[in-house]
Amino acid sequence: MSALKIWQSVFQKMVMANLIPSITIAGQEISEVAPHPFVIAEVASAHEGDLDRALAITDAAVEAGADCVKYQIWSRGESFTADHPHYAVFGDIEFSREQWLRLMAHARSRGIAVGVDVDDAASMALALEGGADLLKLRTSNLDHRKLLGEVAASGKPIILATGASTLDEVTRGVETLRGAGAADIVLMHGFQAFPTASSDTHLRGLRPLRERYGHVVGYADHADGGSPLAVFLPAAALAFGACVIEKHISIDREKGTEDFESSLNGPAFRLMVEQLREVWLALGEVDHTLTEAERAYRSRFKKSLATRVPIPAGHVVTSEMIAFKVGGRSGIPIDQLDTVVGRQATAAIPQDVLIERGMLS
Repeated sequence: MSALKIWQSVFQKMVMANLIPSITIAGQEISEVAPHPFVIAEVASAHEGDLDRALAITDAAVEAGADCVKYQIWSRGESFTADHPHYAVFGDIEFSREQWLRLMAHARSRGIAVGVDVDDAASMALALEGGADLLKLRTSNLDHRKLLGEVAASGKPIILATGASTLDEVTRGVETLRGAGAADIVLMHGFQAFPTASSDTHLRGLRPLRERYGHVVGYADHADGGSPLAVFLPAAALAFGACVIEKHISIDREKGTEDFESSLNGPAFRLMVEQLREVWLALGEVDHTLTEAERAYRSRFKKSLATRVPIPAGHVVTSEMIAFKVGGRSGIPIDQLDTVVGRQATAAIPQDVLIERGMLS
């Protein structure tokens, strides 16, 4: 069995023993020992109220290799007051029930998991009718106990956004969900500042979030989509324990379309997914069995005990006769010098060769 398989087996037992948080979304395991991180393509308002555009963005998410495409279902009348500065815009980009159902059906037909940000009981009901695999609660609803309870009662996996929230608010939200029966919870770090500055990202907060609450943690990245940070920060989040990565997706961010600030176009999103999977593999394990590649490295570069001078037959080996060198193969490790010094050569040993046990009495 390979070292990787042994590692996965050991950590799978830890998952089963509840030592490592794990959930399943649409048949995919999400944990620190899953085959790869779970990547969500966030559509948000990038569809601009155009169903064909929303369908195209969904297709881009599929082609980019995202595990999940996520939509935001809300009602302008239920979510915003008439004096909100963007009230008119929200009306222009609001989808009807029929449009949402068609969009979610299309996503399911493409074989990608469907996630939905829900804002009230009506949007949750529509998400469930459309077959959503995952429900997300934004930080604006962190203290909305009634909605949290209703989402928990759905039995669906839940993402609870924690960005721009106090620890007390997060604790109350988690306790409300748990009290209503929710078990499959992802705590999502990060918030949108159009785009969010690196200094406001605080990736070091991920690990304490996981340790404090014992749930899977994720990172919603909102770095400038035109910056290398749009890929670097999600990759860095993996190193701090994130198992879920959420990133905005678009098809023409260069035009400054809705929610373009932190989005990636489809091809760039695909590159991010590929690089995240490579970083995930590179994280490996803390205490691992030597891999075949590491053993080959040792064979090529680890120093062994060699003869500094010719050693005649019958002579007692002294430390002055020994050199530490890399040979064409592995020899006696240099930390075993004491097992060689003081022994007699059974036959003449040439200069500049690796010493073997059979050469000594």
